Amino acid sequence: MKVQSYKIPKSSFMSVDKDLALIIDMMLKNKNLKKLLFYTSRDALSRDPLTEAQSAELIGKNIKIVPKIYVDGSVETYVIITMDNFTTNYSNPQFRNNTINFDIVCHYDQWPLKDFQMRPFRIAAEIDEMFDNKHLTGIGILQFMGAEQITLNDEYGGISLVYQAIHGGEDKKHAPNSNDEQKLVDDFNELYGIVPHE
Repeated sequence: MKVQSYKIPKSSFMSVDKDLALIIDMMLKNKNLKKLLFYTSRDALSRDPLTEAQSAELIGKNIKIVPKIYVDGSVETYVIITMDNFTTNYSNPQFRNNTINFDIVCHYDQWPLKDFQMRPFRIAAEIDEMFDNKHLTGIGILQFMGAEQITLNDEYGGISLVYQAIHGGEDKKHAPNSNDEQKLVDDFNELYGIVPHE
């Protein structure tokens, strides 16, 4: 019995999940950002650092990759990460340039922090410090493109940050290759006890 070889799609869309995981991992290393998302009080930045369990709770609740907010009576602060505006990269055609959007949304009652700071802009400062002009392995160099205020309704609003991800030649080493494809086939055959015909 001959098994059809499975070919990994050669598309930069296949790397979106890896890119999101890398971005979220960086965000979870930022103590101030986590406090601003977790604590709703004006003194959020002076509160205790989050535990590992509290940090893990942020994923999917406060740090979201699906652009939908559930209004369930709890008043949360959100960062919604989305990829958009994919375009051809002519110098590195295995990848597409794209924008990465960080939509920072919180209840208007939670905007004020101490010393005239505003929560959405303080969160924006933390994100901008982490990502502007930084090279993220496999994603490329992120360049700040702009920001604009967003209003969802009479209770929630914030700011949207946009970064351009420009893939360079060094990112090619993260592309799927024939060795990866062969390993997938070999693992499949081993798992199901299939001996391919020569």
